[in-house]
Amino acid sequence: MSTSTPKKPENEEIDLGVLFNSIGRGITKLFTAIGSAVAFLLNTLLALAIFIRKRILYYMIACGVGLLLGVATELVSNPTFKATATLEPYFDSSRQLYSNVAYLNDLASQKDSVQLGAFFDIPVRDAATLSAITIEPFLSETRLLQEYNSYVIQLDSLVAAEITFNDYLEQINDFERKIHVLTVESSKQDIFGSMLNPLIRSVSDVPYFKDQQKTLLNNLELSDSITQISIVQTDSLLSLFEEVRIVEANKEFSNGTNLYMSEKAENNTEISLLNRKIMLTDELKSIRTAKLKATNVVDVIAAFPKVGYLDASFWKNRKLQGILAGFIILSLFYIVLYFDAFISSKSNA
Repeated sequence: MSTSTPKKPENEEIDLGVLFNSIGRGITKLFTAIGSAVAFLLNTLLALAIFIRKRILYYMIACGVGLLLGVATELVSNPTFKATATLEPYFDSSRQLYSNVAYLNDLASQKDSVQLGAFFDIPVRDAATLSAITIEPFLSETRLLQEYNSYVIQLDSLVAAEITFNDYLEQINDFERKIHVLTVESSKQDIFGSMLNPLIRSVSDVPYFKDQQKTLLNNLELSDSITQISIVQTDSLLSLFEEVRIVEANKEFSNGTNLYMSEKAENNTEISLLNRKIMLTDELKSIRTAKLKATNVVDVIAAFPKVGYLDASFWKNRKLQGILAGFIILSLFYIVLYFDAFISSKSNA
């Protein structure tokens, strides 16, 4: 029998030198490509800067004209005022709230002042000043992390381990947020104070939400009564143990060991009763907090101010818009001019 070891096939032998050279060439090509892209970007920016520098006077004139047009537009058009209110809907009423706001915003975009005036019970001339009604969830990193932790705690440990914070943000929608911000824009500064109640009533008066609210309040009232009775009974038992302890202490001929064991058992029972009273008290606080929240289908955390504030955002700043428009229009003019020259040169070639 032959004991010689069979040779490995040549195609299984790995030439580490060739492998490292291939990796090195790949890395070199990668850095070369990155360097070429950066050089192209810098050259393009430099060419644009030189192009604008040679025509800086024309750009200054275009931006100046745009600025003057923006100022003129601001003088002619009415300023836009904005006001926000913070709401917390209950009983899954956020969908209805968003639907009503979308309907009202559509009326505002169509300038349907008659329907808006009828909805908010305001004069038609005031309703005509409304330009936008929007709502969005209130988002903050801290609140999102708290909501994520509360959500993960309710899941199975294996499922919770597979759901990251980003996965949670992708799967949750705006309706499931707890707090929402309602924003109204108008050209009249003092119209906002009377607009919140009609919108809340449009949600609160829905029979489905009213039935849910009534059922929850009845259940909470029953739980409140039962908890109060349990607290009274616990107090009675604590008083009874106190009376028994006084009677035992007044006995003149008690056995020492038996008295010690009796006191130990009574103390354990009394501690259990005290813990039960603390638990019932906390439960009663939670019930009454829930009752307070359930009194409204949509709770108002912060109402509209009586007077709105001037919207000074970029999209409402006519001066900046005019400057940017002048710059873009002149740039488009030069692009069209050079494109036309390029086509003419190709057609003459």
